[in-house]
Amino acid sequence: MFAQAQKPVVFVSIPPQVWLVKQIAGDTVEAQTLLPAGANPHTFEPTARQARKFAEASLMLTVGLAFERQLVKQAQKLNPKLTVAPMDAEIEKLGAHEGHRHVPGMPCGCGEDGDPHIWLSPRLYAVMASNTTAALSQLLPASRTVFEARRDTVVSEIQKIDAELQRTLEAVPIKTYVVYHPSWTYFAKDYGLTLLVIEQDGKTPAAKHLTSISAQAKAAGVRKVLTEPQYDKRPAQTVAKQLGISVDVINTLQEDWPALMRDAASVFTKF
Repeated sequence: MFAQAQKPVVFVSIPPQVWLVKQIAGDTVEAQTLLPAGANPHTFEPTARQARKFAEASLMLTVGLAFERQLVKQAQKLNPKLTVAPMDAEIEKLGAHEGHRHVPGMPCGCGEDGDPHIWLSPRLYAVMASNTTAALSQLLPASRTVFEARRDTVVSEIQKIDAELQRTLEAVPIKTYVVYHPSWTYFAKDYGLTLLVIEQDGKTPAAKHLTSISAQAKAAGVRKVLTEPQYDKRPAQTVAKQLGISVDVINTLQEDWPALMRDAASVFTKF
């Protein structure tokens, strides 16, 4: 009997990237995610064991997270044949303080290469789909036509979701939200929303900052405080208590991207 040929191993950093790889590549590759469930992508450090897994990888798809830089260096030392392709190619990222408000003089935790949360914008996610298709087509040239057809289907679905969100969020009466971490900056830019960010430079905020955020939120009539399961809920709960409203939790790192977007729309529009 002949041994079955192994599928190329494709690594991604976070679960929302996996959805694209699976939609476009189908079962032609083995997709693996670096970030474990519940981990914070901004403080995550891959283990030596994870770095060694790259010895069997064919492709790494990056998205612009800080931990990727050192990992790619380590991986290419172990596996010089590893191809690294950016899913964020040709995407102009927002820099520090763009798209959300903060207390003047206080850093907000944006990365030095710009805000990496591009998967939370359907319009940028469609660009990620095209970049993913290009990388997979280089890996498996014989499947290029299939990959491109699947990309077109995926982009069509993304555009439908974008249109849904546009219609839904246009009707929201209060368009200012308090968020713990500025993950939703691109989302807010797409749909005309304003974010007040609790977190300070990736760290737990000072009491003075919380007081300022609460005052700005009260003046804007904010009815939502949003956080994510990877972060400490207590600062968000403090602001929510001062405003007399509740905290909503959205997992921005779930693999099922359409469900993530529709969950977000539900939370952003329910008052």
